[in-house]
Amino acid sequence: MLVTGCQLGQPSSPRATEEDAPSRSEPVKQATTPATTPATIPPDQVLAGREGTFDGHTFEVEIVQLIRRERFVNLTFTVTVTKEGGDPLGWQVNNAFSAVPSPRPTVDGVHLVDVKNAKKHLVALDSEGKCVCSRIEALFLRQDQSAVFSATFAAPPADVGSVDVHIPNVGTLANVPIS
Repeated sequence: MLVTGCQLGQPSSPRATEEDAPSRSEPVKQATTPATTPATIPPDQVLAGREGTFDGHTFEVEIVQLIRRERFVNLTFTVTVTKEGGDPLGWQVNNAFSAVPSPRPTVDGVHLVDVKNAKKHLVALDSEGKCVCSRIEALFLRQDQSAVFSATFAAPPADVGSVDVHIPNVGTLANVPIS
C-alpha cells in the first residue's frame, strides 16, 4: 500500500537535497518563459502523454525525457494548449502544477511513484529549501503554444526501469521508462 502526505509547512516525505547532489551536477533549466515567446520543445521522443484541463483551458502534456543521472532522475515535460478557455490573454499557467498555491509557483506538485518498491519520490530541494524544478512566472499560453518544464528527483534503485509520473490537473502517466 502506498502512503502519501501533505506538503504544507515541512515536507512529510524525505526529499533529495543539494547535499545529496553528485559532484558534477548539471544546472536545471527554468521555465520562466516570456508570455510572448513559447519555449522550444526538446527534440526527444514522447514517452507518455495525456490531456488535462485547468481554469477552462485544455492542454496536452507530453513527457519527453526521464533520465537517470547517478543518484538523480531528471524529468522534462511539455505542455501545449489545445483549447483556450476564453481568456483574451490565454491560459495563465500559474499554480496548475504546484503542490500548493503559491505567489511564486513551480512544478513541485509533480512526483514519481516507484510501484515496485511502493515509494513516492517528491521533487528534490536545494540548500535553501526550494524545489529543483521549473518556476512558473507570468506564463500565459494561447492555443497551440507550448512550454517546457523540468524537475529533478532522487533516483529509485538501479533495478527500477520505469515509474509512474503524477502531474497535478493531468493525472498519473503509468509505467514511464527511465533511460
